[in-house]
Amino acid sequence: MPAGVLELVLPDWSALDTVRSSSVPFALWTIGDQCLLHHWLDYAVNQGSTGVIFYVTDRPDAVKKVLTESSLWPLTMEMIVLTAGQEAPPQAISVEWLHGEEAPAPPTNGWELLARAADIEKVWLDRLANDPDFMLMNVGFSCRIHPEAVLSPPYFIGDHVFIGPGCEIGPYAVVGQGSVVSGANRVTHSHLSANTFLGPVTALDQCRLESGILINLKHRARLDELEPHLLSNLESSSLDVPIKDRLYALLLYIQQRKSEHSHETFKTFDGRILPGRADAGLSNRTAWLPLVWRGKMPLYGILPRSTAQFERLSAESQRVIRHAPIGVFSYADSQGCHSPEQPEEAAHAVYQASLPPETLLGAIAHFIRHFNSADLHP
Repeated sequence: MPAGVLELVLPDWSALDTVRSSSVPFALWTIGDQCLLHHWLDYAVNQGSTGVIFYVTDRPDAVKKVLTESSLWPLTMEMIVLTAGQEAPPQAISVEWLHGEEAPAPPTNGWELLARAADIEKVWLDRLANDPDFMLMNVGFSCRIHPEAVLSPPYFIGDHVFIGPGCEIGPYAVVGQGSVVSGANRVTHSHLSANTFLGPVTALDQCRLESGILINLKHRARLDELEPHLLSNLESSSLDVPIKDRLYALLLYIQQRKSEHSHETFKTFDGRILPGRADAGLSNRTAWLPLVWRGKMPLYGILPRSTAQFERLSAESQRVIRHAPIGVFSYADSQGCHSPEQPEEAAHAVYQASLPPETLLGAIAHFIRHFNSADLHP
């Protein structure tokens, strides 16, 4: 191994991520001002490393994308993908805690995984507060903080944040960039992700707010549907749904306008509320099409499934599809399987989730072009 090269292994805790259901592996979760992996790149530079080798099992495409965009660090970076059963070299350091301290025992469930992130952030905030330049580093660029707001260290406030009158921020609070904390709020031991709106007269303790979702670690509760005047995501959409897919979905919906739609809903294993029934097959699709043109759901992806349908899968299948993008139409549709209730559908879903997203689009698009529109309904 060349001198000056740091070897890091990224933990695969995807099977534990049952509460937050993040789209990225744990090493890419935001801790303070940047993702955990970037904190380790800072460490590599500070200790004089010239390069870093990453050993990755969980969602290597997401890790590769982040590494490709990490041009600020003067390091050579190499990623080695580990398959099931492979282990990283014994000298590789696990990216499951901040450098300089021995990591505690690994988490065993989704709530412990969230607590792990909160504990890491607490250590980072303590280090930030002890830095001689703390007052220059703890508040980002172009922030508007009302003079009647009270900030109690340690805390971190990102760029372009608005904090209203009477707010109490900290200790141990992170407010992500572009967020609005409207007024008379109290935020302690909590993390507000980027572009979060928090309504007035709200008290948060041991909470994580992300994309309009409130996760309370203290009471182990997740709330997905809150009034937008209390909590919302200021980004218009967290998905990048192409305009051609949105228009196509609108066209398909217009073709189905004579059909009667069910008012039933079901909850997916990762917390989504979707119209239709979990076992309805193609008859759900018309009700999902409006979600596409609104940018809330891709046109292509694996089929969504309920908790019961997900738990019937093998542990390995659960690991593969847990964070795969869902869509209105799937590769399983092109193979004649239109519901997770069909045994063969799981194999097609795992196959689709194991490949780059664009690989099977041709087969799925061919199915959509040639199916009879009446087939969308029983």
